[in-house]
Amino acid sequence: MNRVESTDSRAVFWAAPMLLGLLLIFGGTLVGAALLSSGKIGQGMAPLAAYVPLAGGCLAASFWGARRAPAHRLPMGMLIGVLLLGCLFVLGLTLRDAAFAAPAAGITAGISLTASLLGAIPGAAAKKKKRRK
Repeated sequence: MNRVESTDSRAVFWAAPMLLGLLLIFGGTLVGAALLSSGKIGQGMAPLAAYVPLAGGCLAASFWGARRAPAHRLPMGMLIGVLLLGCLFVLGLTLRDAAFAAPAAGITAGISLTASLLGAIPGAAAKKKKRRK
């Protein structure tokens, strides 16, 4: 493998963390919905059942994205969170065919950006392991 091939494979470092984040968010939301419908948690916990998977998915995705970034790790980790938020907004507006609600969008953006920052900081500070050749 020459140098050009090795840099091309790292050019899309954000794809796997994005998929992980989406999987954690949708999986956690599905578990929360199952708990709500079975009656194990009350209706008052519905927002918590939606926002905890959102925060966890953004945190994990930005941590892993900052860890995988070839350079400028902190901004790249935050970029993963912003891209994840954009994906969620686009999916929410197209699949649910719901109207845009500013308060809900603000809460979702605040939670995801805060969680992305909290995930990107330790991800950027972590040392990479040296690979043996």
